[in-house]
Amino acid sequence: MKPARVLTPVQPSPVLDGPVPTTFTLLFRPLWPVVVPAEEWRKKAAASLYTIPDSLLDPLRIWMLDCFPDRALVSHLIQAGDGNNLPDRDPLEEAEWADPLRRASEILWARGADVFSRPLPEPVLNEIAESSGLKTTTVAELVPIIHLLFSNADLLFSPRDDVAPVVPDHEKLDNLLKQAMQIGMTAWSFCLTLLFVSRNEIDVVLPAARAVAYMQPDPQSWLDRCDKVLGDVFDLLEMRCSRIQTEISLISPAERKERRVLLWLEPAEQATMSALIRFANRCSLHVLVAARLKVVAAKAVWAQFTLLVEEDLLLRWPVMSWSDSRLLAFERGNRRFRKLSVLGMMFSRFSDYRALLKKLVEHYGGEQVAGLTYVEKIHAMEILEESSVTSPLLNDYLKLLAPPARVRWG
Repeated sequence: MKPARVLTPVQPSPVLDGPVPTTFTLLFRPLWPVVVPAEEWRKKAAASLYTIPDSLLDPLRIWMLDCFPDRALVSHLIQAGDGNNLPDRDPLEEAEWADPLRRASEILWARGADVFSRPLPEPVLNEIAESSGLKTTTVAELVPIIHLLFSNADLLFSPRDDVAPVVPDHEKLDNLLKQAMQIGMTAWSFCLTLLFVSRNEIDVVLPAARAVAYMQPDPQSWLDRCDKVLGDVFDLLEMRCSRIQTEISLISPAERKERRVLLWLEPAEQATMSALIRFANRCSLHVLVAARLKVVAAKAVWAQFTLLVEEDLLLRWPVMSWSDSRLLAFERGNRRFRKLSVLGMMFSRFSDYRALLKKLVEHYGGEQVAGLTYVEKIHAMEILEESSVTSPLLNDYLKLLAPPARVRWG
């Protein structure tokens, strides 16, 4: 009999400069709300009942990506994540190149759902348990739950840049909640946590979850857990914002070649926190923890925005004319800046962000970025400002045009 292949955990290299895209981060980053350090997981009974230890992630990744047929494609998409290595295609017609990291993530999640739809061979189960420091029974209980999460990625894992609350498909949402309930309380907890921290409209998700709970013979325990998860989400987000603020405070702005592809707090996450805070205040539920979250989130969001702007002012943009793919990535980045400033205003004041946006506008309107044409500079400034007042640069440009065009656009 052929001996079982040993699964040797390969820890991702430590990153001291913020989040970076790898197969590991793209695969498991959406699960951060239900992942805790293994030491904490072993010490606390509640943590072991409703979370997954981080020591399990790497062995699972090794098993999932062994003989992975799309490995080269995912690697290509990750390399194209900053927009500088995009193929000569139209990203508006081919969705996988509009947001390469999103497409890479979807491929990885589909792989996870496919692999975990089949029972783990006993030798593999034993190896995963040994390398993660868990019992085989624990791993066997967690794998079906992780399969459920990956197979419902479209509901649970929101796009990075979208900010508007999503009204999920009611049938899909009900099916997910019922499946989770059939697996058990841990699966129910996982799904509720991920639904609450995604962009799904809480006014839809919470009543749907409570309606499914009422269908059980013993609804009270499921209802109690639903309320407990909602309350825990505020603490969870508060701790995350505190950690992020501390991490960002240790990073000094330095000259970079490209903008960051992944952020600590994406627009979708900031929008979710804002929606939860408004929900708490409107319904008089969890008001105190929501108030604490708002204070901590304001500091983390501000720290991130400040760092991003300072880094942008130091970027070594190429001097030659830019390719279409680079211009598309540049425009997406500017729109992200605008979204981050608007969302940051919801935690503090827009005036806090106005001065930094003005710095960016002046930077891209000047001579510092030689690769941009006059029109492209105007476009960048208008995106960043979103102002009803015509920019001085545009006025100067209009003076160069013939009278009919000047009248029409001025």
